[in-house]
Parts: sequence; structure tokens; C-alpha cells
Amino acid sequence: MNLLFLPKLLPRADVIGGPILIYHRIKNLSSMGHKITLIAPAYTDEDRADKSLETFCERIIRVDSVKERPLGEVEALYKRLNRPKAFLTGDGGYNEEIEEALKLTLKGRHFDAIIAEYSMMGQYIEANRSLIPADTRTIISVHECYTKAFELRAEKGEAINEETIKELFNYEFKMYDTADKILTLTGEDAGILINYSPGLKNKIAVVPHGVDTGFYTPPGEESGDRNTKNILYVGNFQHYPNVDAVKNFIEHCWAKILEEVPDARFYAIGFNPPRELLDLRSEKVIVRDGGDNENVRRVYWSSDVLVAPIELGTGFRGKLLEAMACGLPVVATRLATFGINPKHGEDMFVADDYDVFSGYVIMLLKDVELRKQTAINALALARKFDHRHAAEKLERVLEEGKGGNGRSS
Repeated sequence: MNLLFLPKLLPRADVIGGPILIYHRIKNLSSMGHKITLIAPAYTDEDRADKSLETFCERIIRVDSVKERPLGEVEALYKRLNRPKAFLTGDGGYNEEIEEALKLTLKGRHFDAIIAEYSMMGQYIEANRSLIPADTRTIISVHECYTKAFELRAEKGEAINEETIKELFNYEFKMYDTADKILTLTGEDAGILINYSPGLKNKIAVVPHGVDTGFYTPPGEESGDRNTKNILYVGNFQHYPNVDAVKNFIEHCWAKILEEVPDARFYAIGFNPPRELLDLRSEKVIVRDGGDNENVRRVYWSSDVLVAPIELGTGFRGKLLEAMACGLPVVATRLATFGINPKHGEDMFVADDYDVFSGYVIMLLKDVELRKQTAINALALARKFDHRHAAEKLERVLEEGKGGNGRSS
């Protein structure tokens, strides 16, 4: 099949977070014989110079983009396009050059499917549906339901009013109604969408995240038992739920853990940590950019426990699978485990109460044998999520719709 991908971020082999999922989707679909065209924003010099997808794509169209858009420009777009401001700011927000590249590409080639990766990119499908042939399937891959995410943020006290959420809901679900198929990363996410809009039920397919089990592996035998007393959180800090998770850990868990394990250290590693996290640094709290995925893998290897005290956002937490594939025990909130379905106390430890959460971290730091057994169980579960399996599931979804989508030209 000829497939056109529209991701919010440029997928690269050396990144962490959602873009690595898209990278592996493209890589594996290409290896299955599908022909891939990619239109993606380029935010950094690394984006512009990257060649990791060239082997797997017939064509890559990079559009220079900015992470932040001036407020006046957002207001002007808001009046002109009548879309929620969350869809118009930087970091994946509306880009006229991406839309023009899409229109030009559609004129030059026929595609069996267009896949908008992240709901943010569904706006291009919604706005240009009249230009998309009736036999081209339109798919929005929902990494997180924005309406739900905004509601969770409002519940935590952020100044988001009901009118903003209503406007977001109306547009977000208008997009989903326009698309032929909706992908979610977890069954829980599918349930969230259906709860908001029951009519979407027959459009939704669950295609899970994956992990590169050939790259993320346990450390070699020569490393011996880690026993570093290092606690780790990994995330893209431009995605606010990751910032919130680090703050949750520092505020609710860190002092309790230090009382019991005074030589513990906490590492918050990820892309572009903001000032509010950098200000939390101390001798035993290390906040820094993670670099590429090779560096991140070494951080997994040099830690004793991964923590995921996540309260915001929906979607799938690929960092949990990466850690598990590296033989690293995990303590997580229930929200963080969506899509993985671990056995509590065997594959990982799950708690929403932070006193209990802290207790599990302390227990793992003190008990080498418990860490080893949990790591063995976690590794076995992670291997079930190899990216190959996820790509095969996506291919089946694409094949099911081949030959038409029911829309009129």
C-alpha cells in the first residue's frame, strides 16, 4: 500500500517518547513492503539533518516549524480558522506550509491511507476532506484524548474554564467523526473516546505501543547487580504530564524514601527540562536532558527502579516498556499502566496512594532478590510488546479498510 504519514513531531531513531513509536511503525511497515511518504515538521537542526528514516521512506517532506508561536499570531489564526487555540500554538500546532505540502502531495500521488499521528494532525484531514479521494482511507492515531487531558488538568487546579473544554471537545470530536478510522494505543483510551461519543465505537481499533527489544535489553552479565540506589524518571518534558509527574514524586515521595534509604538518588531525565524542574535540583536530585536513546538506555542500565507517578494525560507510556525490557523494576500509578495490564506485585508495583507508592520504591531499593524477580517478570511482559507485533496489528487494520471507505468523492 501507499501510505502517507502526518506526524506532529519528526520521527527519528534517536528520540524518546511518542515519535519513536511512529519511527518504528514506519520502519516495520516499510519492511513489510508498504511505500511510505512522510510530511513532518522540523523544529531543530537535528530534525533537519536526520537521515534515520531515509531507508524506509520513498519521500520525506520536512517543513520548518517553531515550538512557540506569538500570542498575536495565535489570535489571528483563531479568528481565521475557528479552531481551538490548543490546535494553533507551536509544538505541532497548525502550520500553513504543512497544509500546502499535503495538498500538493495529494495532487501528485494516490494514497491508500493517510495516517495523522497525534490528534493534533487530524485537523489537516478535517480541513481537506474534500480533496482526499473517496478510496483513500483517513486515519487519526490518537496518542491522547485532548478533551480528557484538559479535564484532568482542570481537576488538578489549572485555570482551564468549561468554555475552553467545550470548544475543544466540539472540534476534537468533529475531527474524529470526519475520519474513517480512529486508532488508540490502549483499550482504556478507546473507552474514553466512546464515553464521550458512543457513535465512534465501530471506528476505533486499538493498536498498542511497542518497544525495540533488540535495542532495549538488560545490561550484560559483566555489570553484575546494579544496586546503585538510583531512582529514575524518563520523559519528554515538553509534554506537561511528565513535568507534573516529577513534581508529584518530589513533593509526595522523595522525603519518605530518603528517610529509609539515605543514599538514594533521583534522576529526572528527558528532553528539554523546563526551569521549574531545573530549580528542583540538589545533590541527590539530578535533572538533565537525556540526549539520544543510546544515552537513555545506559541510564536505564544504571538505575534500580523506574518510577511513573503520572496523574495527567492519557495514552501509552512507552518508557515503562523500555525500562522493563532493560530489566528495570517499575513502580507506577494506575494511569501510567494503561495498555500494559501488568500483574501487580509480579510484573511491577502499582499504587495511586503516594505513601504506598513510596513504600514499594523503598522495598525494591532494599531487596535485591525482589528487584531481580520483578525484573525477570517485567522483561517477559515487555517482550510481548515488541514493535513488530504492533506493526502487524496496524497492517491488519489497514488491510481491513482497503478498497474504499464509503465517502463520496
